[in-house]
Parts: sequence; C-alpha cells; structure tokens
Amino acid sequence: MNIKSMTNYIIAFVISILLFPILLVTGVELVAFDQTFYARQYERLNTAQEIGMSDEDLNRVTLELTDYIRDKTDSLDHITAVIDGAQRKVFNQREIAHMVDVKELFQFAGKVRNFSLIGVLILLISLFLLSRRKPLWYLAVSYLAASALLLLLLLIAVPVVQADFTYYWNQFHYLFFDNDLWILNPATDIMIQMVPQPFFNKAVFRVITYFAAGVVLLGMGSILVLRSLRKRV
Repeated sequence: MNIKSMTNYIIAFVISILLFPILLVTGVELVAFDQTFYARQYERLNTAQEIGMSDEDLNRVTLELTDYIRDKTDSLDHITAVIDGAQRKVFNQREIAHMVDVKELFQFAGKVRNFSLIGVLILLISLFLLSRRKPLWYLAVSYLAASALLLLLLLIAVPVVQADFTYYWNQFHYLFFDNDLWILNPATDIMIQMVPQPFFNKAVFRVITYFAAGVVLLGMGSILVLRSLRKRV
C-alpha cells in the first residue's frame, strides 16, 4: 500500500468515526422528543396515577418540557397542572435549574453533531480530490472496519451497563454535570416522578437500538457499494 492510498484510508476512517456522533445525537433526539414513547412509558409505569395528575395534563406538561429543551420556550416557570386535586406549578426551582443544565447539554450535543457534519463534508471533498474522484471504495472499506469495532464495543458494553444501570447512569451525570441538581427527591419532585429510572432504562436502550440500527444500515450500504465496485473490475 502506497502513502497516497494509506492517506485516503485514514481520511475515510476519520469520516466514518465522525458519522457516529451524528447517528448518536440523532438517536437521542428521536427518543427525547418522541411524545408517543413518553405516553407508552407513562402507561407502562402508571405515571399519571402515581403523580396524581390526569393523563391529559401529563402529556401536555411533557410536550411543554420537550419544547423547552428544543428552545421553543424560555422557561418552565409557567407550567402548571392539577396535582392531587390542586392547581399548582409543576416544577420547583431545583428541577428548573437542573433542566437549564439539561438544555445546555442538548445544545452542546447539537453543536457536536454540526461540527461532525462539517468535518465529514470537508474530508469528503478532500477524499474526492485525493482519490481521483473515486472515494467510494475507501469510504466503504474504512466504514466497515470502524463500524465493526464499534459494534464489538457495544456488544461488550451493553450487557455490562444493563447489569448495573444505576451505577453507570450516575457516572453519566457525574461526567456531564458539575453540580448535584440532578439528584432529585422521588417523594416530592415531579420531574423524577415523571421520568424515574425505569423510564430512563428504556430510553437509553431505545437510543442504543436506533444508533446501532443506523450503524448497521450504513454498513449494509457499504457492503453493497463494495460488491458493485468489484463487479466493475
């Protein structure tokens, strides 16, 4: 393998790696903003009854909450509902402060995806020029190598995380939050009553499913590309 081919493979491999955060953030958003997913989990966990709220109010509050994360509204202070027979604000100041952090984390994830997209575009142009306008072979081979490594890591990591979800969920929070606002009281805080650990357990593995499906679909596309190119030889 000459230096030029090696350079092309390296560029294609980096492109492949940059595709993963794009797929992951997209998977997170597909789950985080899926109102049907929330409704099904609420039904499974009997959430409305546990909180003392109607299903209609719970679904409305959820929509307002996700709208806030998507920066469609500026604050959660205005959200009210009938809880245990009394009209009141749904979230207290600790919950609202934590959601500021959550919103910032989603915005950071969006920036990571955008920078990854820009990186992919720039590197694709470079690969197109360096490979004499024949980048597909390098992309397909490199993507299959990168995705095989990733799927192997997932096969190892998923059972480990599933075996002690609470520990790894807490580690996630220690990593991404610099305060303890995420530690809420299930007896008094509506936020954690709406989305307790069993909810997040399902959500996380739904994200992993979407992510893995995206990785596999691109891998299947890469295999088809290689087969097509070989037939032309």
